Amino acid sequence: MSLIDELRCIATAQSLDAELPDALLSKILELSEDPAMMGKESLVKTLITQLNNFDLYAGTGCFSDSCGVKEISDTLKLLSQS
Repeated sequence: MSLIDELRCIATAQSLDAELPDALLSKILELSEDPAMMGKESLVKTLITQLNNFDLYAGTGCFSDSCGVKEISDTLKLLSQS
């Protein structure tokens, strides 16, 4: 499975299981179709890690290792700009 396939799979699962917002899912799926994503493996891996650790309520508890909407949005911005 390629990184892009893994990204799509994890994003879809998090949308169903962890309430990943539809707007983020749409942006991820849109970016995953962009041929320019090749060569951005480092950022794609970061995004996959963030999605694996996604929690809609991240940051509300102490010592949380989860990632929230803000972190994922920031990574998506980096991917779309670079």
